[in-house]
Amino acid sequence: MSKIKLETIINNSPYVFYFLVVDKFLDIDLPQLKNFHKIYLSDYPSIKIKNSGKLLDCPEVIKYIKSNCGSLTPAIIPFKPSAKIDFVCKKNNWVNVSNPSPINRFLEDKIKFAKLCQKYHLPTIPFSIDTFNQKNFLKYQHLYGQNLVLQTHFGWAGNSTFSASSWKKIEKKIFPNTVVKFSPLINFSYSLLNNCCLTKFGLIQSPPALQYTGIKPFTKNKFTTVGRQWPSFAPPKIIKNINKISEDFGQIIKEIGYKGFFGLDFLISNDKVFLLECNPRLTASFSFYTKIEQNQKLTPLFYFHLAEFLKLNYQINLKLEQGRFNNKNIIGSEITPKNKKNYTCKKLNFFYPLSKTTNPISIPSNLNEKN
Repeated sequence: MSKIKLETIINNSPYVFYFLVVDKFLDIDLPQLKNFHKIYLSDYPSIKIKNSGKLLDCPEVIKYIKSNCGSLTPAIIPFKPSAKIDFVCKKNNWVNVSNPSPINRFLEDKIKFAKLCQKYHLPTIPFSIDTFNQKNFLKYQHLYGQNLVLQTHFGWAGNSTFSASSWKKIEKKIFPNTVVKFSPLINFSYSLLNNCCLTKFGLIQSPPALQYTGIKPFTKNKFTTVGRQWPSFAPPKIIKNINKISEDFGQIIKEIGYKGFFGLDFLISNDKVFLLECNPRLTASFSFYTKIEQNQKLTPLFYFHLAEFLKLNYQINLKLEQGRFNNKNIIGSEITPKNKKNYTCKKLNFFYPLSKTTNPISIPSNLNEKN
């Protein structure tokens, strides 16, 4: 199915779309969709924290949606699902274009995600789940080596992941007796991501993108991602392996009722692929990646995401749509520098690869001049 065809079906559907923009750097521009509106947190100064549930539940926002939609049904598109969004949508008989929050929480939980991968024999870095204390820290140093990585259940932009070679360096960073995941700090060559959309016809994947992780001067946190690029320049064997792991993972989450957009992160070490985490929602790269798809006249994964939650009557040539995984014309780079609090402070987009190599990643120093 061509982009125009699905776009027409979406435009002719009995819905009006409201995309909740809590973070301006996660905004998306879709002038092709005639009933696509954006609700910006910045327009409602009474809401003091970045929270899409609070934004949607704001009386002024509810009034705006009800007065704006006319005879059409509001379809709410959050970047990230939440119980509050589930509640507000159900209360107002609005369509929630996101997975139920319990499914999202389950897959975003770094400890539960690791156990899920272990259950289905997906390749992950070796790990142990235990409480955080000095005795266990020393125990897992003995098992995995001096340098450990510890992860708590939830976090973003690297704020739930810590590394340390001694108890003194980490004892004050995590609350005592918190359940954490202990892993060895492995020497990895680079990290990759792919955006995916699970449709009723099957899984559609983007090509793997090279992640810019822990790169100075864009962040001081070595676990924080500050951008990505297509193509990844990873070897064909690695790319093929990622395709298979992603397909297997898609089948697993289909069984628990998941559908639509999600992202997977991978670490590459000694030509081995390790599945690192799942982002069970729209991803930080989805807006820019959508631009790249549109440039290539591809049906955006985001359109399939909408179609799945709206239960639209559409058909696709799955093999054709899956061909984008090997599409060499999907090209672009995005840099998202972080400030001292680890928040994105800028977004730079380029429709060419910034780095020609995966290890090391080499990014020009004069990016602002080129943008």
